[in-house]
Amino acid sequence: MHKGRYIGMLLLYVLLLAACGGKQEEAKTEVILTEKTTMVEESTAIPYLAPGEPSPEAERILEDSDASLKASEKRVISGDNFLDNLYERPFTSLDMDYQPDLNILTASISSDEFFYYFTIVLDEVDPISGTLSGNYGVEFDRTQSGRGDMLVMAASPTTQWSMNNIKVYIDPDITVGGTKPIVAEAGYDENGYTDTLEMTAEKVAWARLVPEDPNAIQIAVSRALLQNAEEFLWGAWADGGVKDPSLFDYDDHFGPSAAGSPVKGEDYPVKELASLDNTCRLPYGFEATSGIPGMCLSIPVARPGLSCYCVRPCFTHAGCCLEWSAGCK
Repeated sequence: MHKGRYIGMLLLYVLLLAACGGKQEEAKTEVILTEKTTMVEESTAIPYLAPGEPSPEAERILEDSDASLKASEKRVISGDNFLDNLYERPFTSLDMDYQPDLNILTASISSDEFFYYFTIVLDEVDPISGTLSGNYGVEFDRTQSGRGDMLVMAASPTTQWSMNNIKVYIDPDITVGGTKPIVAEAGYDENGYTDTLEMTAEKVAWARLVPEDPNAIQIAVSRALLQNAEEFLWGAWADGGVKDPSLFDYDDHFGPSAAGSPVKGEDYPVKELASLDNTCRLPYGFEATSGIPGMCLSIPVARPGLSCYCVRPCFTHAGCCLEWSAGCK
């Protein structure tokens, strides 16, 4: 009896060992299959062209009007020309509270073999969130007509290059700016930037905070995304208000009274078109021989790479400027 019981227990132990071994083999097989699947997925992914480190020496620097100079008085004295789609209004609607993270101080461009790099320096971060809270971007005019044809906008940048929260807007209907690009047209109701481009391997845009400067954002736009254009105009935007590219140019969709103004007068204060700053456009890759709507008119000053810019141009003839930026002589 004792011997039979011992043999029975031995057989049960052998069966249990076999069962456990089978489960271990099954688990091992599952792990191997999972690893193989991951390897296949990784091998079929197409990597995106990534930006490098832009040169510390900018090719050109655009110095914008500074709204902080009279911010304590809730107004500006230069840089805002609504009828020509030029804005210097980093203020909240009606209350005119100053928003330093929407006040562009400078914008610059540099490049390498694959990318154009745009650095937009703001006055300070948003005092409440401690971040750059708006949408920041670069608008391009590759036709040299004054009509924007591509807008790259980024939001919530971090210190690492990222394609998150960045959009590339285009205008297939060629209706941005209306029949007279830049110039305000009352009653114009066509759409502006209506489509977004899906970025591919080489046609990409990235954004980040400048590692050593939390008040500055860098946007890298690949040459391929711009269809390898070597001549274009570009300008910078900081938008924390309307943030609707389908309404570009903004001056075609808001009347002066509805938009308001940061300059003391009958349209003061800013109303529907608030929390906004942009720059005139600099030419890249060519020397303009005549005035182009939206283009900066410039005169050289002592500092290398920096020019003095017209913040209130008149487009009646080349070289006409109603108001130059601070520091112009």
